[in-house]
Amino acid sequence: MQSDAWTYQVLHALQDLPTSQQFLDAIRSRQTINLGQYELTLREHIIGGWRDIDILIPHEAHHSSRIMRTYHTHFGVPSGKTSGWWDDRKRNQKPVLPLYLRLDIPSNLSRALSCLRLSGHNFLVQKMRHDKNRRPYELRICDRCDWHTIQDEEHILLDCPHEYLVRLSTQQQLVFPTQFEDGPARLRTFMNQPDIFGVASLVAKCLALFP
Repeated sequence: MQSDAWTYQVLHALQDLPTSQQFLDAIRSRQTINLGQYELTLREHIIGGWRDIDILIPHEAHHSSRIMRTYHTHFGVPSGKTSGWWDDRKRNQKPVLPLYLRLDIPSNLSRALSCLRLSGHNFLVQKMRHDKNRRPYELRICDRCDWHTIQDEEHILLDCPHEYLVRLSTQQQLVFPTQFEDGPARLRTFMNQPDIFGVASLVAKCLALFP
């Protein structure tokens, strides 16, 4: 089986999951997978990942864990240490797709939101993670303004003067939290506002400035 084949990629990913042998065997023998059990396995694996990094702050986390925590803090659910988050009632609720995946918005805007949520962009916070001269997290300073702050998702979308005109063009439709509002949940508040089309348009325009 070729390494670029879809089935190969699925099998390779499943090897890292606990109790995945039944799914591996089903795929290899072309049998039906129990999707309910498969979903439960994936969910428990993800919850385990969140548990492992829940006690860490970004500067302490390994760089790969920091990517997950960025998504978790800015775009996902409240932190796992929130009271009751891991209880059985919440764990047994069926997961719901993010709002932007449940609405009829253009595919290019949906793709832009997915790229932002999964750190698939060229902001320095991510770009310098893969650069051969990799910089520590705290030194990935924005090179487009003089704020001397990390060039991350929150800075580009909400603060950086370089993107001021982009924000100005959407200001009538969107609510921009002030710099000291909501603390670490500031970007999540912005991303989860009702005008998801406006949010997606701003995100797409900002990503286009970092080809």
